Amino acid sequence: MTCIEARLPDLGLSGRLVRATVWLASPGNFVERGEPLVEVTAGGVVVDIPAPASGVLTERLVAIDEQIGCDAPLATIDPEG
Repeated sequence: MTCIEARLPDLGLSGRLVRATVWLASPGNFVERGEPLVEVTAGGVVVDIPAPASGVLTERLVAIDEQIGCDAPLATIDPEG
């Protein structure tokens, strides 16, 4: 199985950490490319992070309230699932 990592994009917040606030998909769910996976916040700004590919969400790599930086892995998706 070749999984694709969903990663935190550069949100233009000058190296600030963001906090994962709500997971919008659960492991085992099929997600479409562009569908929101997780909501993150930084300095009062709320951003939905989309799935980079369609497939089955296999694993969440970030816990709610965990602080993460740019390019951090968020989840894995099996495009063949």
